[in-house]
Amino acid sequence: MEITRELFEAQRYPKFGTSNPERIRNDFWEWMIRGDQGTPEYSLGSPASPILIHGEKPKTPFGPYHARRFFELPLDRCDEPIWTFDRMGASSTQLPDGRTIFVGGEHEDFYDQDFWIYNDVVVFRAGKIEIYGYPKEILQPTDFHTATAVGDMILIIGCIGYPADRRNGKTPVYGLHLNGYRISELQTSGEAPGWISKHEAHIRPGGRISVSGGSILVEQNGEWRVRRNLEDYELDLKSLVWSRLTSRNWRQFQIRQSDRTAFLLEDRPKPKSLVPIEIECAVVACDDWNQCRIEVEGIQVSLTVGVSCIEIVIEGNLSEKMSMRIAQEVLARAEETTHRKCILELL
Repeated sequence: MEITRELFEAQRYPKFGTSNPERIRNDFWEWMIRGDQGTPEYSLGSPASPILIHGEKPKTPFGPYHARRFFELPLDRCDEPIWTFDRMGASSTQLPDGRTIFVGGEHEDFYDQDFWIYNDVVVFRAGKIEIYGYPKEILQPTDFHTATAVGDMILIIGCIGYPADRRNGKTPVYGLHLNGYRISELQTSGEAPGWISKHEAHIRPGGRISVSGGSILVEQNGEWRVRRNLEDYELDLKSLVWSRLTSRNWRQFQIRQSDRTAFLLEDRPKPKSLVPIEIECAVVACDDWNQCRIEVEGIQVSLTVGVSCIEIVIEGNLSEKMSMRIAQEVLARAEETTHRKCILELL
């Protein structure tokens, strides 16, 4: 497939669909998906995972960096995003009839000139690619959701999305109809997880889907906070009623730098440097490079160091007094290690 500069300029931008669905035929987008006619001297930047189109050798989709090099665009110029299939947080669902259905996903993050959260559906079938677009009112841009095949439908649950699209306490649920690829938003009720992402979803007997793990975005004082999802939920597909299956109610804290800046890699505290020294505790084995686990009064506590915050989770029924004491000592250790003023918040 030959992509000229003129075709690239005409087809390079992401866009929403105009109907439910709109079958989009775009040679440049398909070229970006297939990753063919590439030249060795062009780097793909941060490569995506190889994809397999039925009957073909696995290939890596082209990223926007490749397109900018290929068509000789200035790499340091802030520009509108270039459409790509090189995404994080997209779902991939393989069906018994040989189709593979991809939904949404995002490229990079907000700081990148090619950042975009997609709301399209891409279908691989018998060596062919079909792309379907949707109005934003039909399907909001979605990433880090789950996609579960249920009968003649794929159920899409949760996402991170753009901040302006989020609704505190709501869990987005959509149905993608496999006959025609029409999308419907499903109105649910009951005790839902909230604005959840990076979770797991599994179909259960009796027409139910279980949801566990992941993270929940919670709006506090006009800002979005990320808290770990510690509860298990279930959605009844007949009544569309959510039920909360557990009541762990573990306490969660966050420590952030008071000036809202990130914990940069060069001065980010090591997890073990945050272990309280004035509280009797034991360090527990942990395989995660950015986490340390301790045990206090028989209850495990996780200390996770991220870019924007340090997360403390009391994984059991520890007293409020002891929980707060642990959090405050971790705060003191964080300030001592980073030489920066930090703040402690209970989520």
